[in-house]
Amino acid sequence: MNKVFKVMHMLGLLFVGIGACLYLLTEVSNEMSGMMLIASLIGVGFLIMAPYPVLLVFEWAQKQQSNGHTKRDDHSKSDEKTK
Repeated sequence: MNKVFKVMHMLGLLFVGIGACLYLLTEVSNEMSGMMLIASLIGVGFLIMAPYPVLLVFEWAQKQQSNGHTKRDDHSKSDEKTK
């Protein structure tokens, strides 16, 4: 699942890059259809990129939660040994 979101993120970066290049390096942005194309590429690129950082945060939070459980278990085991 992580790989799918990573590919989508890279595809989104590509769309944003193409849109930025069309805007900065060509005269396409002077026509109405060119404006729509550029805006669509950049907008869809940002939308495609958005889920990947959220997935990374969720994975990080799950790792923190699982690390917290093992630390608590270690502390409870050491408390039992001292008693």
